[in-house]
Amino acid sequence: MKSLKFLPVLAMAFLVFACAPAIPQKAVDAANAAFADAKAAMADQYAPDSFKAASDANDALQTNLQSKDYSNTKELAQAVVDASVKAKADAATGLTQAKTDVAQLQKDIAAATVLVKKELAKAKHAGRRAYKKMDVKKAEADFTAAIATADDQADVTAGNFAAARTKLTAEKNALTTLQQTLENAGFKA
Repeated sequence: MKSLKFLPVLAMAFLVFACAPAIPQKAVDAANAAFADAKAAMADQYAPDSFKAASDANDALQTNLQSKDYSNTKELAQAVVDASVKAKADAATGLTQAKTDVAQLQKDIAAATVLVKKELAKAKHAGRRAYKKMDVKKAEADFTAAIATADDQADVTAGNFAAARTKLTAEKNALTTLQQTLENAGFKA
């Protein structure tokens, strides 16, 4: 009889736990898979704004799961899926743009390199007259440094067009600055 006294308490505890919302595992798994796909598409590099939205949605889902309040988990999981799908699509667009940018930067740098070499040759040929207008040795060192800094081909081969674009942009800017310095000193090719 004494054990029967606890039967209503046990039945009530069972009901409380049985009626508690269950984790919508399929929705959570779909959210995790979508977020992993966005990461694999390098959305953090090629679509940083969209990836931040997906990351924020994922953080909200993870916080919800840790709190074990599953009442709005399904909606949060869907938000992760939606934001991650958008981030992945935006990353594909960003990757295409990065490839285009890299190809254009490589052409621009090739042309700038030829031009700066000609202008440097003019400055060297001018002798002392050139040194009164500018430091030719420094210009030569700047040129060597500018063309030596970009190891963009390794990044392109590895498929990291974002890093290649960053390096090539820095190289182009250095060459443009040097070209302007040479031209301002009167050594236009």
